[in-house]
Amino acid sequence: MTEVKVQIRNTAQRALVLKLMENNFDHPTADDIYDKARKIDPHISRGTVYRNLNFLAQSGAIAKIMVPNGADHFDSTLERHYHFHCDRCDKLFDVPKSCSPEIDSATSEMKEEGFFVEGHNLTFNGICPECAKSR
Repeated sequence: MTEVKVQIRNTAQRALVLKLMENNFDHPTADDIYDKARKIDPHISRGTVYRNLNFLAQSGAIAKIMVPNGADHFDSTLERHYHFHCDRCDKLFDVPKSCSPEIDSATSEMKEEGFFVEGHNLTFNGICPECAKSR
């Protein structure tokens, strides 16, 4: 059997997508990044942006947050934290760190009960303060 080697190239488009994600705490969607990338490189395709975001997420350079019934969002903060998704405006927010100890405590209790917790993702959903003002 012939071994197939796949070469992963660090393209200019990937570098652009990564630059747009660096220090970006807005949790953009792929379409958000695509819109910004097109202003810098009008020839970049939507597919290229999507592929590069997914590659960067799989390689651990950024995080991908899947939102049920919504678009995936991407996060440049790699330390464990939790999110709130606004069902009205589709924005994603970081949950205050002060909420984390109770969630982390639940994980510890599960381990004590014999569960092998390998990780967890938690996203709250509802209406953000800005959207609540217009209710």
